[in-house]
Amino acid sequence: MRSPIRSSLLVLALLAVPLLLLAGCGGGSGEDPQKVLQETFSSNKKVTSGKLDLTLSVTTDGVQNVKGPITISLVGPFQSQGKTTLPKFDFDLKIGAQGQNFTAGAISTGDKGYIKLQGNTYAVSDQVFNAFKAGFQRSQAQQNGTKTNPSLSSLGINPKEWLKSPSNKGETDVEGTTTIHIASGIDVSKLLNGIGQLLGKASQLGVSQTQRLPSTLTAAQKKNIQDAVQDPTFDVYSGKSDKIVRRITINLKFKVPQGSQQRANGLTGGQVTLDVKIAQLNQPQTINAPANAKPFSDLSSALSGLGALGALSGGAAGAGAGSTGGTGSTASNTAKVQAYAQCVQQAAGDISKQQGCAKLLTPGG
Repeated sequence: MRSPIRSSLLVLALLAVPLLLLAGCGGGSGEDPQKVLQETFSSNKKVTSGKLDLTLSVTTDGVQNVKGPITISLVGPFQSQGKTTLPKFDFDLKIGAQGQNFTAGAISTGDKGYIKLQGNTYAVSDQVFNAFKAGFQRSQAQQNGTKTNPSLSSLGINPKEWLKSPSNKGETDVEGTTTIHIASGIDVSKLLNGIGQLLGKASQLGVSQTQRLPSTLTAAQKKNIQDAVQDPTFDVYSGKSDKIVRRITINLKFKVPQGSQQRANGLTGGQVTLDVKIAQLNQPQTINAPANAKPFSDLSSALSGLGALGALSGGAAGAGAGSTGGTGSTASNTAKVQAYAQCVQQAAGDISKQQGCAKLLTPGG
């Protein structure tokens, strides 16, 4: 099975952080849904800690060699250390497809970083971790002049602008908290405008893998998506007493135009479901350094054994395919990691130079 991971696990963790920091204030269960949404997504009440539970499920139709849904989950605690400081977190990533599972993850203690891969943990070198840390801090410094916590609206995603006909469905318990459930349709055109802004801001992380993302969506891409998406729905569960988001779900179906199905390997359509929950909101979370972490140099050998050296460099990752390679291959991969770490150190905090170091991890680099 070829793994869909194409970027650093630390980058994935960092990109997940803004989703944890949605905030608001207010109260009441029989309120106007527009008022609930306004209070939930417009205010700036701090969210400092909690446990994230994110699940993405994709079901496809028409592709003969794909059976069952593709699922991605990201779970674990996070703890803020301040507006512009890298938070502590311990996230576990799991990807399931074709009856197989790929497990990974990332840990940040604030001053040290670790990568989890198929049951093992590897200590990230100080040079590499500091590069990620500098990119995160640079991104945060650019968010509203560091005056507010990151939020969906600060990233260009403002649900108030693209929700259609929201309705109050009453009170619902989410992870032990009473919430107000607001259900709504989605104006896909306006949502895509927000996603375009989000793509433009992703590069502010200052990490090479985010530079591989498109900086915007073209008019043609937006039209193709609008034509394909069917029956999109958005559900938000906002705390009854504080109007802080505890859960968000997005569901949509899509249909591939007949003229594009051949290029899509026979894909005719499918369904996408995103479910994000936060438990233990603003309760202190303890994130400890793992015991007996293996050295960073061993990670290249593990990735090579999975055919997944690209998980660091942004290339394709083929989990479970191939062997660990010969001694020459292992030595070569170790040398690449060491050269990358040295390059990052020599960059001395220069983001553009650090981004250029990533080529040292690619085959032939």
